[in-house]
Amino acid sequence: MDTVVERLFAPGCPWWELRVAWGEPNVKWCEATLCSWVNEPANAWSNLAYVVVALVCLRGWVSSRNRALGRFAWTTLFVAVASFAFHATNNFGTQLMDFVGMYVLVFLLVALNLHRLGLVPEARVLPLHVGLTVGCTLLIPVMRAVRVPYQFVVLAAVLVVIGTEIRLFQRANARRQGRDFEWAVGLMAVAIVCSVADVTRRWCEPDNHWLQGHAVWHVLSALALLFAARHYARVEQRGLPSP
Repeated sequence: MDTVVERLFAPGCPWWELRVAWGEPNVKWCEATLCSWVNEPANAWSNLAYVVVALVCLRGWVSSRNRALGRFAWTTLFVAVASFAFHATNNFGTQLMDFVGMYVLVFLLVALNLHRLGLVPEARVLPLHVGLTVGCTLLIPVMRAVRVPYQFVVLAAVLVVIGTEIRLFQRANARRQGRDFEWAVGLMAVAIVCSVADVTRRWCEPDNHWLQGHAVWHVLSALALLFAARHYARVEQRGLPSP
């Protein structure tokens, strides 16, 4: 265990028993883990960015009844709650919840894009979404046991979403109609760079509980989801089969 964690997060601290019961997560972000009810403040409270995006999507859904905005509202809120719980408590159990939140969101987009490509009928979108989410969640303990980072599953799913979107743009000759999606990809790319800089300690100030590379990942990826929601809302208006 990291010496900073040993010094600040120890028996008698909130959530310590959960860490003992469930074990450690498979990654230690730069921010020092405090003996506190919220033991990574910057990484935890930055998840409020997802809440803001979820509320914006909810407002849009209420006014327009656009199904895409409704989907983004509840999935983004799920991501916010799960990620906050993980960074507040730091154990494998809540990390698993965090990944379920990410899987619910990203595999929804995978299933919808496969439908738009004509590869999955509409009646199979929900079963595919649920199947991918449950299957990859069950795969996490296996990957943990063999020490394969399960973060790669999310990355692979994001690449599938981007790849299928590119194919849809090419098929419809509609590159200029994908500006929101391009913003989403650009923001997500910068967010990933910040998160990687954090975990590799290239950007690391453990005692800074206001700004962390992984916290910036939360804010930028939330903005990316907002642009993605705008993109999928337009897709919904035109009908799912075409971009």
